[in-house]
Amino acid sequence: MIDVTALALIQSALAELDHPENTASLPLWKEKLLRFANEAVVDLYETFRPWRRDSLPLQNGEIDLTALPYTVGKVLGVERSGMRVPFFFGADTNTLRVPGVSDGPMTVVYRYLPKTLVEDDDEPELPAACHPLIVLYMTGRFSMINDAQGLNHTSAALSMYETRKRRLKLDFDEPTDYRITNRF
Repeated sequence: MIDVTALALIQSALAELDHPENTASLPLWKEKLLRFANEAVVDLYETFRPWRRDSLPLQNGEIDLTALPYTVGKVLGVERSGMRVPFFFGADTNTLRVPGVSDGPMTVVYRYLPKTLVEDDDEPELPAACHPLIVLYMTGRFSMINDAQGLNHTSAALSMYETRKRRLKLDFDEPTDYRITNRF
């Protein structure tokens, strides 16, 4: 398993591409590879729509979403003791109103928006299984633009990226999704 910082992703991509990883060459490729890493993060986010469950206090019938550890993309549900309760947005999109429920801890189920990778120590806010896919995407995109002889590598890397992404998609689902499986 590779390290998950932006710098480690860049170094892994350079190693896959057989490019030198010394301190002189890293600045030459860093900006471009970081842009490709962010493209991969956006693509993986749109594919997997990652979600979380986090606890927040209900005070005076309201929940402050800015207290969540991640930026909210969409609220999927609000729960108390495992039971869904009705909710609606308050005066703005950072406040949820939960009518008819007493104050106390609530669980907010939500899709979160991953942050853009900017600094060397930034980590992609996606499940760990997605991190190798980011490197695959980076190498494929890099070869597509920078290596006229590397079209085979480009095709193979991006094809492998899409295949692995489809396989992982089966492991990620929203808490409100259900599947019917025919065992016969």
